[in-house]
Amino acid sequence: MKNFFDLFSLPINFSVDLDALEKKYFEFQKKFHPDKSDEIEQSIAINEAYEILKNPLKRAAHILCLNGLDVENDEVAPKVDQATLIEVFEMRESITIGGDFLAKDLSQKIKSLLEEVAQNLENKNFAAAAQILIRAKYFEKTLQDLKNLKKNY
Repeated sequence: MKNFFDLFSLPINFSVDLDALEKKYFEFQKKFHPDKSDEIEQSIAINEAYEILKNPLKRAAHILCLNGLDVENDEVAPKVDQATLIEVFEMRESITIGGDFLAKDLSQKIKSLLEEVAQNLENKNFAAAAQILIRAKYFEKTLQDLKNLKKNY
């Protein structure tokens, strides 16, 4: 597994200065863009790293993977707890039947969970961070589904 933090010369940390990340990304693009360089593999790696590091859910998953917990691979990822599955089911049911579950509430819940993930990563409590991240990912998927549902109406 590539360490995308190393590629951008960043410490492995959930908190990332997104402005500095973007600035470094554009510097890399000037240097390694396929129109200006023969290093296509490097350009692909830079794009992949940037997409992962700029997204807090993907960034947390990357940190966990670097520490031996792959939450992106369902075959080896820690299993989600029953309470989370029930909560997600109830949210989805509320959305489906036109309940008053709002995207704003879900966004706030995801933000709060990501704060918990960050705290656990900082404390090197990777198992707890993985469980919380998986929960946040379920909520993020529900939020995206809600946004798509609103778009179609």
